[in-house]
Amino acid sequence: MSDFLESAKNFVNSAVSRTSWEAQKQLKVRSKQTEIDKLVDQRRQLMDELGQVAMNLYQQGALTDSQLSRLCASIFELDHDLRTRETQMQDIKNEAYPADQLGPAPTMNYAPPISGPSQVPPQPINASYQPQQNQPPQIRCPQCGNTVRPGSAFCRSCGAKVQ
Repeated sequence: MSDFLESAKNFVNSAVSRTSWEAQKQLKVRSKQTEIDKLVDQRRQLMDELGQVAMNLYQQGALTDSQLSRLCASIFELDHDLRTRETQMQDIKNEAYPADQLGPAPTMNYAPPISGPSQVPPQPINASYQPQQNQPPQIRCPQCGNTVRPGSAFCRSCGAKVQ
């Protein structure tokens, strides 16, 4: 019986020792992860600051690196697109439901189906029909000649000011 108790005591001591070691290990891992997270955060802050400096130089016309200029132009264009979409979203949010519109609008050019068997053969659908779309004219960059999206202030390819 004493061998059993001694064996159980050793087993429990071993389990407690292992649990304590695992807890210490987890504390070390968490401590190291906190250090890593702080370093990553500092790096992100420095990258943000670097980006801000590059954007300021770009706005002043003092950024000479073409690759950075291209990236800044893309950021500028995205900022412009973002502001446009935010304005559009706000307009949609501000839309009011028309009180006089209680149901769907009447359908134009609607003819009820002919009752009974049809004597007129169905007309074939013209598959080549393409509705005319009013597409804005393409704008070309004055510096590199690449196509620029309408409303863009800067070329995404070379960073040149378009407007």
